[in-house]
Amino acid sequence: MENIGFEKTVVTTMSAKLAHSTNSDHSLQNWRTGGRLPKAKFVLFTLALLAILLLAIRIASSAPLPQAGEHGNWHNGARGHGPEQRLAWLSDKLKLTDDQKSQIKPILEDEHKQLAALREDSSLSREQKRAKFREIHTSTFDKIHPILADQQQATLQQIQTQREERMKARRQRDGESSGPQNP
Repeated sequence: MENIGFEKTVVTTMSAKLAHSTNSDHSLQNWRTGGRLPKAKFVLFTLALLAILLLAIRIASSAPLPQAGEHGNWHNGARGHGPEQRLAWLSDKLKLTDDQKSQIKPILEDEHKQLAALREDSSLSREQKRAKFREIHTSTFDKIHPILADQQQATLQQIQTQREERMKARRQRDGESSGPQNP
């Protein structure tokens, strides 16, 4: 009789192992045949990974951009920034005094408003907008110029000249690459 009990225990243990392996096989089989729970877990896991990836991209895209002064020219250093950032950039490049800053800030604010209105104006062609942008920038330079000391004027003129040379080179390069593809 003791022998029967031993066999019974072995059979019970083996039955448990078999049931466990059958459950594993059963869940795999459920996945293959369309079981909802494993697919739901997989979808949730995938969505969680996607959310983490999107969060990482969002954090990376909101990282601080290079400082405006690092660009080394008037246009790129000021592009997309408001009057405060442009004033800070000019102050850094030209070593403006507080009095000069207070005189230049309203000029930059006015320019910013004019440029914003020009961007919104859909009645002008691209070339007309470009010409008007240049006119506004030139007017701003003309207003800022008398506020500056001689050395600051020379530095600003040098920055402007470098900017114009880069723009001319870019236009030539872009003109060559945007020409007809098929002769």
